[in-house]
Amino acid sequence: MSGYPCIKDIYKTFLQVSSLRYSGLALSEVSPSPLSHDTVSRWLKSTRVSHQ
Repeated sequence: MSGYPCIKDIYKTFLQVSSLRYSGLALSEVSPSPLSHDTVSRWLKSTRVSHQ
């Protein structure tokens, strides 16, 4: 996960507040830190995220 500015906490918050759009593009548009949708996609591909 290191090397990617998209961290688990940002992604979790995004999923909690997003009711319809769960895309990397949507996350990149609302992220508090600058992210491209490609960065989000690469992070998701390299990270195993599980629900709790």
